[in-house]
Amino acid sequence: MRPLGLLLLPLFFLTLVFPEVVPMAHSQEPKAYEWMIVNAAVYDGETPRPRRLDVAIHSERIGAVGKLDASDAERVIDGSGLILMPGLIDPHTHSDFNSWVYPELANKLYQGVTSEISGNCGMSAAPSEGEHRKQIHAIWAREGVHLPKGELPWRSVREYRAFMQKKGLLTHQGVLAGHGNLRAAVMGFENRPAEAHEIQKMRELLKQAMDQGALGVSFGLVYLPGLYAREDEIREVCRAAAEKDGVCAFHMRSEGRGLAESVRETLRIAEAAGAKVQISHLKAAGPQNWDRIDEAFRLIEEARAKGLRVRADAYPYEASFAELGVVLPDSLYQRPDREEYFLDPLNRAAIQAELKDYYANNPRNWEKVMVASVTAEEDRAAQGQTIAALASQRKAAPEEVLTEILARSRFEVSAFYFSQSPEVVRRVLEKDYVAAGSDSIADGIEYPHPRAFGTFPKMIQELAGLKPELLGAWIRKSTAETADFFGIKDRGRIVPGAYADLVLIDPLKIKGAADYANPARLSEGVRWVFLNGSPAVREGLYEKEKFGRFIGD
Repeated sequence: MRPLGLLLLPLFFLTLVFPEVVPMAHSQEPKAYEWMIVNAAVYDGETPRPRRLDVAIHSERIGAVGKLDASDAERVIDGSGLILMPGLIDPHTHSDFNSWVYPELANKLYQGVTSEISGNCGMSAAPSEGEHRKQIHAIWAREGVHLPKGELPWRSVREYRAFMQKKGLLTHQGVLAGHGNLRAAVMGFENRPAEAHEIQKMRELLKQAMDQGALGVSFGLVYLPGLYAREDEIREVCRAAAEKDGVCAFHMRSEGRGLAESVRETLRIAEAAGAKVQISHLKAAGPQNWDRIDEAFRLIEEARAKGLRVRADAYPYEASFAELGVVLPDSLYQRPDREEYFLDPLNRAAIQAELKDYYANNPRNWEKVMVASVTAEEDRAAQGQTIAALASQRKAAPEEVLTEILARSRFEVSAFYFSQSPEVVRRVLEKDYVAAGSDSIADGIEYPHPRAFGTFPKMIQELAGLKPELLGAWIRKSTAETADFFGIKDRGRIVPGAYADLVLIDPLKIKGAADYANPARLSEGVRWVFLNGSPAVREGLYEKEKFGRFIGD
């Protein structure tokens, strides 16, 4: 196991001149290994620098690592000029329904992702009971995910896992239980504090979900109904997750002007509950708030120094992605009859007046708000255009354009929000406690966020030409450290006995090809992807086989 020294791309990562797969000569005796990858630069998920190693696969697991005899394997992949790493783990996704609604969309496999954590931001596919069950189609439709009509074929996490496993999983899936699911099941979407017995019921539902395999709980404190939750409710629900060593993931109340106070609230809850906390998509939104990121860093790092188990995730893009309705004042966004209210022409004048007054006191740069997806056919041309551009084309006020688009698509509109600084994004992702997370949602729509298709290759592309230990540190955050934090056993490392989730990439060709003009363009440069020892991507092409499993007992 020889150290490679400083990595010089033109010399070390040579392009292949031999076939990648070499079938070994037939023998009467069975081979010790089904696959062997030789001559690759191996980042094992733990050590920061690559080593020239051979890696053998037996059944679902890594059989051996070191200087191996290729004749012991049935098939050998020549990894000369390539990087071999553990399968990447995406800690922040909304892939809850992908196997059902986008069954052949391999955008994550083409990025080298073999495991995903879904159920983030307070919204998950399961458990689904009570009022949540009645509203789940509308909840996800507002984010661009349109579920098949009819009642969900599951209620519990166990039933959900069984249903999706039968459909087939392209990647391994770990799930969080959404606090929004729990609250809506217990008390609907009522705008009031939860009473003690209601909090206890939420705790019981969460414990049941975790007994059935959920890895923890997520909170969406800017979305309905999570924004109604007080700190005491959140703390007690987190305490239930902590009792089973689960993760509490937070889409905090503010990522702009109130960023520091939102971080303080999250850390208070983490300390009081004794919980592991993942801060979702850590950012400072809005130019006037970019300098607030330093206070957020200070608070997080002080908490970690005290022993609190706190991490975060972030994506390498300047635009966020959410339903368009979140730009409305609470008085309109929280109306239970908002769809009908916006559709009624008699209310338009009152809506316009309220919006103009609101934005006069809370300025919004409409050049930074781009429509992503709509359901109304007459607004399809608006996809990929900013509200400011649409207002100019239509010779109307931005508030009028906003109202019309939301009304015609019955609030089923998603949008890009260009609110972040590239420099702040870079600084966030450089932190040793921040892992890349795509925050992918509605991956299969006509106009998704490019982060769903390019997050991980984009990061590798930016790091591959630098010192090898920088890439190694990033790989460790995206594999072993994420696996350890979420309690994912036997994944995230290239060591004998671990599951054979492996990714072989060409560092000279790796590219996150998706952008805002072409957001659904597949990434390039991932040559092979193994899940549990089986090739899901072979020589750069998805094999159209599904080897994913659910993570969690």
